[in-house]
Amino acid sequence: MSSKIEKEGIDRMYENHPELEGVISRRDWDFLAQSNDRTLGFFRKLWLEHLKKNIKRGLTRRHKMIADDCIGISKNKAFVFIGAGPSLNRNKHVLRQIYDHDSVKPWDERDFIFVSSNHMFRPLLKERFIPDFVLLVDAGEVALEQLTVDIPDYAGAVALLAGLQCSPKILKRWDKQGREIRFYITASDGQPEGYREITGDDPQRVCAAQGGNVSNMAWSLSMKFFRSSVFFIVGNDLSYPLDDDLERRRESYYCDKDYSSNLGNRRDEARNTYEGALQGWRGMKLSKSKIVTPDNNGIYDVELEPVLTTGTLWVYKTWIESVVVANQDRLKFHYYNCSEGGISGVMHKEGDDYEDVNSWYLLDSMCKRWKTRMLEDAAEEFLKAKKALKWGIQNNVRGAEGLGLQN
Repeated sequence: MSSKIEKEGIDRMYENHPELEGVISRRDWDFLAQSNDRTLGFFRKLWLEHLKKNIKRGLTRRHKMIADDCIGISKNKAFVFIGAGPSLNRNKHVLRQIYDHDSVKPWDERDFIFVSSNHMFRPLLKERFIPDFVLLVDAGEVALEQLTVDIPDYAGAVALLAGLQCSPKILKRWDKQGREIRFYITASDGQPEGYREITGDDPQRVCAAQGGNVSNMAWSLSMKFFRSSVFFIVGNDLSYPLDDDLERRRESYYCDKDYSSNLGNRRDEARNTYEGALQGWRGMKLSKSKIVTPDNNGIYDVELEPVLTTGTLWVYKTWIESVVVANQDRLKFHYYNCSEGGISGVMHKEGDDYEDVNSWYLLDSMCKRWKTRMLEDAAEEFLKAKKALKWGIQNNVRGAEGLGLQN
């Protein structure tokens, strides 16, 4: 989970990024740092072992690093990452329409690039939705079945984006099945040094910030390598419905109700909740506004309802929100949260009563790069910007930058 702002102390962070004060508290920052230290302490040795084994087995010779041939391939395209959260079911039909319209175009004419989480790979393929890439972050073998069992022939062109710290067993089987891999390394302590030692290559060329989970890694890769200034994310709930029954919680954790990977990885997150600060945290649900008010700007009505989450999911949420806010003036990008559910981007004023509806707000209100949208609205907004950019270039009109798109 290494990044520039995580290496800063809380006081220095507030000094360098005053916009984060009140967005992330000292307690949450300490929790984030402690989680990072625990993760590194537990996995550092395993990650290095996997990195060395994957390189020595020749996988990086038979395939390539992302930096070798993926730089800029999604320029002027929206990078669409597909997570497995329960809210995905609210907009799968819109995702399908976008895919059906866009995937038949020649690459140079396409408007979107589709990247699946490992969990969603087979469910998407069953519906004949063939992503351009599937992303693997986890170092364990729990994704072996998700990625390599009963994969249809028509998925042969899907490339795997994988960290060199990932399971050699999974990568070897994917390789033997004849599909391409594009590798990256993370900035976690030890990996850049290990990569340089074995290959002699500059690790910064192939390294991206690690945000802890697959969705945050997708954003890092889209910014560092794919060079997309527009990022869409669906199914990134980072929470699950409030329910007293454990089995129902497990069943509702993912949109496809398949909780087996969590149990196989001994990460039964549905059993636990982050006690204390997150009891009573709210998840959002969007609906089209019927009445225009100063609060909703005529776009959405936002309903906030109690949900369950965990310390691990909270770390993922806090990391992406902090990094997006901290970079909003330094980089030109737009992060579209199209999950239509969950806790990502749902903020609470530090010290206020959770029961007070006025103590809750969306990150959009203080971060110009974060946009909470229904997927259909995000797609329309993006396509209009592309059209305006094209018209501006053809007519030599300045200021037609749209969403940070490039000529």
